[in-house]
Amino acid sequence: MSDKPKKEEAPKKEEKAGEEKKKTGGLMSKTPVLLGGVMMLQALVVLGGVKFLMPAPAPAPASAATLSAEDGAEHGDGAGDAAHGDAAATDGHGAAKDAHGDAAKDPKAATKKTYEPKKHYELKLIELKAPNKQSGRTYVYDLKIVVMVKGKVAEEVEKTISEREALIQDRLRTIIAQSDPEKLGGGSEPGLETLRRQVKYQLDEIIGEARIDEVLVPRCNPFRTDF
Repeated sequence: MSDKPKKEEAPKKEEKAGEEKKKTGGLMSKTPVLLGGVMMLQALVVLGGVKFLMPAPAPAPASAATLSAEDGAEHGDGAGDAAHGDAAATDGHGAAKDAHGDAAKDPKAATKKTYEPKKHYELKLIELKAPNKQSGRTYVYDLKIVVMVKGKVAEEVEKTISEREALIQDRLRTIIAQSDPEKLGGGSEPGLETLRRQVKYQLDEIIGEARIDEVLVPRCNPFRTDF
């Protein structure tokens, strides 16, 4: 009777010993894994600290092209609106631009006259002060001369007067210098017929015949200078 219980207790002790051995082996097998995890955490902490303590690298200088690209991207809408604004302004004022295109190229085009072919026009020829000593005394004549022309040749005559201004002035000064003071002062010729005829003769040679219809002298005032 006493041997049987002892035999039953022996297997139980062996089973407990086996279970304890398994527990101990399980703990020992997990220990390296735990140690490895702890070491990895320590390494991460060290790396983080080093990175935190190291100075931050200086930013690379931005190139002009990059800045232009960024600025263009930021103001893209504004540039587009400006471009469309210019286009709209051009379209909106296209007619005005065409109308004043010639004036922009040539300032005289804005004041250029339109002449009717059959109508007569007065064109300013010249204003000058010319001396005369034919009487033994020196007189200076203040002159203003205007010519009457038809509209069909007015533009051509006006252009020639502008181009030959010095020549016309020289010829008129010579006429005044050689004229009889009685005929210039309105004494013997109140209408200054001789002066008109001489001026027209010179203009026919300079400008061309049949261009000038009449010579007008709205001002011819003598002033004595040798007192």
